[in-house]
Amino acid sequence: MAVLCKEIIKRIETFAPKHLAEQWDNVGLTVGDKNKQIKKVLVALDVIPPVIEEAIHIGADLIVTHHPMILFQKVKNIQADTSLGKKIYDLIKNDISAYCAHTNLDIAFGGTNDVLAKLAGLENVEILEQTDAEELKKIVVYVPKEYQEILRQSMCDAGAGFIGNYSNCTFSSDGIGTFLPLEGTKPFLGKQGNLERAQEVRIETIVPNSLLHTVLEAMKKAHPYEEPAYDIYTVEQKGKRYGIGRIGTLKESMTFEQYSIFLKKQLALDSIRIVGERNKNIKKVALCTGSGVEFMEQAHKMGADAYLTGDIKFHEAQRAIEMGLCVADVTHYASEVIVVPILKQFLQQKSKQYHWDIEVIQSSVNGQVFEHIS
Repeated sequence: MAVLCKEIIKRIETFAPKHLAEQWDNVGLTVGDKNKQIKKVLVALDVIPPVIEEAIHIGADLIVTHHPMILFQKVKNIQADTSLGKKIYDLIKNDISAYCAHTNLDIAFGGTNDVLAKLAGLENVEILEQTDAEELKKIVVYVPKEYQEILRQSMCDAGAGFIGNYSNCTFSSDGIGTFLPLEGTKPFLGKQGNLERAQEVRIETIVPNSLLHTVLEAMKKAHPYEEPAYDIYTVEQKGKRYGIGRIGTLKESMTFEQYSIFLKKQLALDSIRIVGERNKNIKKVALCTGSGVEFMEQAHKMGADAYLTGDIKFHEAQRAIEMGLCVADVTHYASEVIVVPILKQFLQQKSKQYHWDIEVIQSSVNGQVFEHIS
């Protein structure tokens, strides 16, 4: 079936929710109509002229990228004789929408940093720098005894009841519920005008704030009463932690030189810039995709032997040497282009799951701007 742009966006944001993005970031639909029907999607790292030309050539309706097209630039006008203006002009002229998931995809589980961690051979992976923690709500609902299991399961299937690595976490207590059906009601129990006393069960469970609406809808659908009685409470404890960067361990330790050669092969690099002692034994490794030098001290504080990121400058490299931290500059491009096939695969899976009639294509454009002359 045909699918609207906003439906594709909705599914992407279940993977990389917008609220995870850094405050300075500009994620989401940059250009286009969210109510437009989409038949062909092009997935790329950047919205650059060759990618736009490719989208026009293949007849794409939507470009999904990791990097935002508009980030640190203020758009005062849209003129075809400026670089940014021409990109916006060409997209609008050819009715192509542009959407990006940037730092929210970096932070999301299964996103950019986790992809790099896997390629870098890391195990026991943890967050390097926490940026957010999920807000939790407690739902309390009252239901007739004979419906308690149906209701409990419906809520848990919708995403309630997760505490750490435990699922289906609920608490129940018995009691007597009273209600008096008024005129115009169609009570499941009792009659209009008569005070009813019912054997009911109080069910309590926890739910992430992001899933509250979904769980409430599931509860109401499974509940036999036309007006279910329920309460929602804010709780102090937090749920799942989110953060930028990752840190983990190698299955077997190796020298920094050996590990650098391994990284060069894994990321298909022509060469790799390294800082630090080549013979140092590497076991614990931290990383941040893109330009993540700001988390170098955090990596050192957490006991990393080596740190992987891109865009390392001279004085930052000096600081790494002073800390005794080995650093591999795996380049901004190589550390993030690896998420493009993941985005493509995700959209193809959702297309199959929801029976979308769309084609998802990975860009063939090489967006690496640096060349090496030896």
